[in-house]
Amino acid sequence: MPSIRQMALAAVTRRYPLYSGCGTLANHRLIRSLAGRATDAHAWARVPGGQIQVDLNEYIGRAAYYVGDLDRKVTWICGRIVRPGDTVMDIGANIGLVTVWLASLVGPKGLVYAFEPNPTLQDGLKATIQRNNLDQVRLSNFALGSKRTTLELRVPLDNVGRASLVRYADVPGYEVHQVPVVPLSDIVAEQRIASIRLIKMDVEGFEADVLEGALEVLEVVKPDSILFEVNATRGPLAAHPVFRILRSYDYGFFRVPKCLFRMRLERFEPSSTEHEAGNDFLAAPKGESYERMASLVRAGRQ
Repeated sequence: MPSIRQMALAAVTRRYPLYSGCGTLANHRLIRSLAGRATDAHAWARVPGGQIQVDLNEYIGRAAYYVGDLDRKVTWICGRIVRPGDTVMDIGANIGLVTVWLASLVGPKGLVYAFEPNPTLQDGLKATIQRNNLDQVRLSNFALGSKRTTLELRVPLDNVGRASLVRYADVPGYEVHQVPVVPLSDIVAEQRIASIRLIKMDVEGFEADVLEGALEVLEVVKPDSILFEVNATRGPLAAHPVFRILRSYDYGFFRVPKCLFRMRLERFEPSSTEHEAGNDFLAAPKGESYERMASLVRAGRQ
């Protein structure tokens, strides 16, 4: 339960107007000092699409409570692309911030497949789904990868959004969980999914493994759009396995620039730049589909 001081602070900080910097603001030393550490850290936060259960002592929880979002650029992109009745996927659902928004966008006749392997988040996610009556959400408590296996998930104690299957192996101070891994192609075949409007993927360095387990999906279903993050890399992005895989299935790209008051994406060619292009990207099949997507995300023409 938030304190009166924390509720009063949130009433001010939630007026933050910019698309970029939500997480940074909510976790700034000044804001954390004014808020104080929560003794009862669990709270409900209003976010786009509904309410989510958050931890006020954790990075993403603070962003959701004190600003109402973690990354408004992602929220905007989803809102531009997703339509009622669509089937979408939230790979790396975390505390459900994007899941709730996607569920609102697809409506009761759509479907949201949410994947989150971190066992410490499961109860909160289920509570969020129940509180918002999200019958259209299918929550899975395993990770997606290139094959069926079990891997070690390392979770930073103060930022569950940084949990990773490939990072922090030699760093102390992390919770460690053994989690099951399943290929996305298996899920799509089992559920007989014929179309996917959007895949949002935020898996902290495991993106290429997820795509390796989704090659049949890329070839047969051909998702309309894939929103993903790439970081901690050097050299031309064309050599990065995520771009290499998606290019081999004839996807084109947009980069997500840091925006303040007006959102738009930019057409992007991975072979033409180093990693300074940014961290967030959107992929869409080349041709007419790419041009329609460009119009939706205000990318303009080259």
